[in-house]
This record gives sequence, C-alpha cells and structure tokens, in this order.
Amino acid sequence: RRVHGEEKEEEEDSMSFVATEVYVAPTSVPQEDQYLLLNEDDAEMNRLGYKQELLRGFSGLMSFTFCFTAVAVLSSISILFNFGLSTGGPAVMVWGWVISSAFTIIVGLCMAEICSTYPSAGSVYHWAGQLARREHAPLASYVTGWFNFLGNAAGDATFAYGFVQLLSAAVSLGGGSAFDNDTGVWIAIAVCLAWSLQNATRIDQQGWLNNFAALWQLGTAVVVIVSVLVAPPERQTPEFVFASTYNTTGFGSMTYVCCIGLLMALFSFSGYEAGAHMAEETRDAGTAAPWGVVICVVLSAVTGLLYIVGLLFATLNIDDALNGQSQSALVEVFLDAVGKPGALALTSLLIVNLYFSGMSSLTVTSRICFAMVRDNALPGSSFLYAVNPVTKMPLRAVALVFVLDAALLALGFVNSTAFSAVTSISTIGYQISYAIPIFLRVTDGKTSFRQGKFSLGRWSLPLGWIASLWLIGSSFLFLLPTVSPVTPSSMNYCGVVVCGTLILCGVYWWTLARHWFKGPPRPDSDTNCLEEPLTGSRASSVHNVKHM
Repeated sequence: RRVHGEEKEEEEDSMSFVATEVYVAPTSVPQEDQYLLLNEDDAEMNRLGYKQELLRGFSGLMSFTFCFTAVAVLSSISILFNFGLSTGGPAVMVWGWVISSAFTIIVGLCMAEICSTYPSAGSVYHWAGQLARREHAPLASYVTGWFNFLGNAAGDATFAYGFVQLLSAAVSLGGGSAFDNDTGVWIAIAVCLAWSLQNATRIDQQGWLNNFAALWQLGTAVVVIVSVLVAPPERQTPEFVFASTYNTTGFGSMTYVCCIGLLMALFSFSGYEAGAHMAEETRDAGTAAPWGVVICVVLSAVTGLLYIVGLLFATLNIDDALNGQSQSALVEVFLDAVGKPGALALTSLLIVNLYFSGMSSLTVTSRICFAMVRDNALPGSSFLYAVNPVTKMPLRAVALVFVLDAALLALGFVNSTAFSAVTSISTIGYQISYAIPIFLRVTDGKTSFRQGKFSLGRWSLPLGWIASLWLIGSSFLFLLPTVSPVTPSSMNYCGVVVCGTLILCGVYWWTLARHWFKGPPRPDSDTNCLEEPLTGSRASSVHNVKHM
C-alpha cells in the first residue's frame, strides 16, 4: 500500500492509532491471514515494509545480555592473547585497547542512533539501503550485507577455533595430549553443528540462556582478574605492563607491528551490532536495541581493559608464556598465578564462555542471512526464505550459516595460519559493513534521516565522520601480512578470501542480482522487492478490526 503527500501523513496517523490499541481479530478471518498491528513494534515493521514473522521474545535486558555475550570481550581477548603478546607485547595491547575503545564507543553511538530509526533484523544491511540515494540503495545494501554476512560467519569460525584451542590446552593441562591440527578442525566443526541445533529453539528460550551467559561472563571476569592479581607470589611492574614491547613477527618496524597489533583489540570489539540484528525479536526495539548496543560497548571496554591489565601483571616471562607446553600463553599465565588446579578451573570457565559466545554469534549470522534472503540478496533466496511455524525460527538460514562456517573452518586443513586469517576476515567484514551506513548517514542521509527515540542531536554528524574515517582507515590494516618472511604457509590469506568474496558477489550482482534486486523496502519508494505488507485479505482484516 503506497501513498504520497498528505495521504502518507494520514496513513502514519492511522498507523499510530492502530499501534496504541489492542484488538481481537474476527473469527471469520483465517488464522494464516490474521496480520494485525497489535502494538507499536508491529506498526514500525509495517512502516519499514515488512510483516512481523519472528517471535518478539526479547526484553530490553535480553537485548543487552545477548549483545554482551555475542561481543564476548573476555573470550575474544583470551583466544588472541598469544597474538597480542607476540605482536607488540604489553604496551600495544593496553594502549591499543584504550584507543580502540574510544573510537569503538563513538561507532557504537552512531550505530545505535541509526538502529533506533530502523530496528530491522538486517541491521547495517537494511540501514545502508535506507540511507543511500534511491538509485544507489540496492548496491549499497547488497555490498554491506555481503561484508556483514562474511564478517559474522568468520566470527563464528573464530569462536569455534578459539574454543578448540582452549579445550586442547585444558586437556594438555589435565595430563592428556593436545589436539593435532586436523582433530581440532573436526571438533570445531562439531561445535558449530551444536550451536546450529541450539539455534533451532525458540528465541525466548535462548534469551534466558543469554542472560545466564552474560552473568557468567561478568562473573568469570571478576574471578579471573582477582585470581591473577591476588594469588601470584610475584607480579610484573607497571613499567612492564604499560611501557614494554615485544615482537616475534619478524618485522623490524615497530610502527608496523603496532598497527597490525590492533587486530586483537578490534576483533575483540567486533559484533556489537548483535542487538540490532535481534531488533525484530525485541520488544520496544526502537529503545531497547540501541541502548543495548551502547551499554554493551561501554561495559565491554571497561571489562576488557581490566582483564588485559590483570593478565599482564601476572605474565612473569613472555617467552615462557608463548612457548609453554600447553601452547596457550593464557594457560601458562594461569599456571604461574594459581597453580595447576586453579589454572584448570579458570580455563574451564573461559571454555564455557567461548561456547556461549559462539552460540550467540551464530544466532546473529543467521539473522543477517535471513534478512538478505528475505530481500532476495543471496543465491537460492526463494528456497532459503522460510520461518518454522512452530519455533518462528529461520531454520534454513541457520543451516546455510553452518555450511559456510564449516567451509571457513576447513581452511585449517590446508594452512596452519588459517586462524589468524579467519580472524582478520571477520574483523574487516565487520568494519566495512559498519562504515558504509554510518558514512551514508553523514552524506546521502544528512538531511533526510529521521531521528528515532535514541538521538545524538548536534553531535550526530561530527561523530559520524569520526566513526567513518576510523572504520575505513583501520580496515586496511588487516590485509597486511602478520609474519615475516612471507611464505605460502605463513602469508595472510585475508586479502585472498575478501577479494574472492567480492568477485563472487560482484559477478552475481552484474549477471543476475542487479536486474531484480531492489534492496530492502523503502518508505519513500513505490517499488519493493517484496509483496506489500498490507494487501488483500491482510489489509481488509486490519481495516475491519480498526473500525470495530
């Protein structure tokens, strides 16, 4: 149903009327055709051009805890602790975190403002299509969606890799043999399968699990930080923690090493748009989802800094930590700090954290996949676009995500540095997909953007420019090699995978997608890539109910 001018205002007024009342559908209307705007969230979905299909089982608290669990700052730092120590050492880890935190909070604020106006499961993909000029909207949303989908999928794989690494270290700590490379890959794929099966359950059931996971993560942070600071008989000096560097990359330039060392901080801060992806499943999404993003980013910044500083004060010798029997610098630090039983207990806490984090990460990836197939942005969208009528979950999207995650994990069979490459792929995918809608907000959408319930006011444009420049500039760092000399077995394959993905989506765009893909529906457009949300019997039922 498309209207213009004064008629459009009348439709919005009537929409507000429908959204503020609760009605009962006539019994004569078939169940499958009862599309009723029962509340403000459903009215907002209609304004965005969609019908409500997913279950709104998330409260505001669940939105925050899901976001915090998906970012999983504790788990992310843990799995990249080896990388941080060897690529710049303590000073780069601490000050890189502080710098990244400041810019990431700015990015989070900008994303929260856009999320408040467009609370859709597509998140950055949907925002790009709304903020770009109409003629550029399909391509903008298409590119953003592919980068975000790739970044999230690689994030799933990274969590699975990290889970296996810590599990292997725990097994070694308990007296067993560490996993060989191929065994680790198979276990990681099995863990992804378990996450996929759990994502087949209702979202409200997962929400309470995320509440528990967030409390577990905060509790683990307190236990670990207190343990490594209080228990050790000796600790490092502040000079070591805040001013010393360490470099085993093979590169002579410390400036270069500092730049690539930012990967630990930037990956650990990725995924904070998770709450935005769950907006269609969150009650009062225009308020709850953006505040979930902001609180998550700020709390993650503080928690991460305390965790890094605590670990570094307990790191007595970097060489010993990096070359210990467990092959995990983190576990070696635990051993020095609290002994073998304590180290096994702390490692077990982090393993559980990683499991929860990966489960939430896969949920987010499935939602961006669902949003894209709903708009016909992926090959096979007509088959993949399906919601289970019982659980209200996009099960085929979940299955596709598992297949893609397994393919990324399989890179470990052919390259021992695949973990670092997949981490870089994830980070650059996130960064670019965040940058596009924020950049469009301060350029094409500068005057047309409609403020939502969360607004930055006069700070919106200057913060948007800062966020855009930071995201674009830092993205190029992750295409650089991380080890010298560069050989086929040690090179950073991030650029290869990213370029391959761009070629794939580019070919698909120019040969097929550009002829029919119109991007997410826009309130200002007469065309739509979907059936209009209120047509036929649906429109009739709404009008009938409205006049009851």
